[in-house]
Amino acid sequence: MPNTESLLIKVKESFDSAKWQFREVPEKKVIESEFEAHHAKIPLHVQAFEELGAISVVSRLSFTVNSAAQASIHDALMRTNITLSIGNFEANPENGEVYFRITNVFSDEPRDVEIITSLVRTAIVEMDRITPYLAEIMRDPNQSISNLLARKDLLPEIKSDFDSGAK
Repeated sequence: MPNTESLLIKVKESFDSAKWQFREVPEKKVIESEFEAHHAKIPLHVQAFEELGAISVVSRLSFTVNSAAQASIHDALMRTNITLSIGNFEANPENGEVYFRITNVFSDEPRDVEIITSLVRTAIVEMDRITPYLAEIMRDPNQSISNLLARKDLLPEIKSDFDSGAK
């Protein structure tokens, strides 16, 4: 089985190579960071799982969803998930948080730094892409979700890199 410590080290090397700042969570195999994307500052954490030889990258929506908009938000997230090839959106109805999660299982050495940075970029891009749509739903939860998701004017510009800064 792959060693979590070496997996966490590879995650840190990936962040260092991309010049992304991060902080370690004491007593856990987790690093956290925040990225300035087109629409919002996106909180992100990466966790290493020893028993699986896997890492999970999770980005979080910069605002919480109120109960009046939850049904419409969940509808939009499920419609969006259908279009995704990797990763998925999740919502916690208890606290109103929305996440994008992407996981990779590493079968053998070496653990490629480029794979890890690609997973991080995907988590940031997907959360940044959905943010204005969810903000529009919060503004008007009764609008047509299919019409809203068809809008292209809310899509962010394509960027090749991200600025990061830890709190």
